[in-house]
Amino acid sequence: MTLEELNRALLVAPFHRWLNLRMVEADAEHILIEMPWRDEMISNPTLPSMHGGILASLIDLTGFYAVLASGNMCKSTADLRVDYHRAASRQTLHAEGRLIKAGKSLSVADVRIHDEAGTLVASGRGAYNM
Repeated sequence: MTLEELNRALLVAPFHRWLNLRMVEADAEHILIEMPWRDEMISNPTLPSMHGGILASLIDLTGFYAVLASGNMCKSTADLRVDYHRAASRQTLHAEGRLIKAGKSLSVADVRIHDEAGTLVASGRGAYNM
């Protein structure tokens, strides 16, 4: 799939549109998705920091689309692991997904989320039913 086709597929889901996602790079082995800050994502107003569920969702969907960009079609998420490294606040985030294994019944992708300064905010791995 081309980058344009992947962006169209990404924005089919209303939640993805609400996140204002944009895929900026894609090839058969990796993708890069940008997600701008929204105040509605705040879970701790005193910091302010982004809700961990938003980061987990970004990891899940980036892994899913990394598998899709490799030319494989996923059906659903089978497993998801998320590690939170730092609070994310008031910056555009960059999620890089890398295909680890393309299988007949299960595919696996790793994802790393960085802030604008390149600091690792969260990372994770998704397994996807084919």
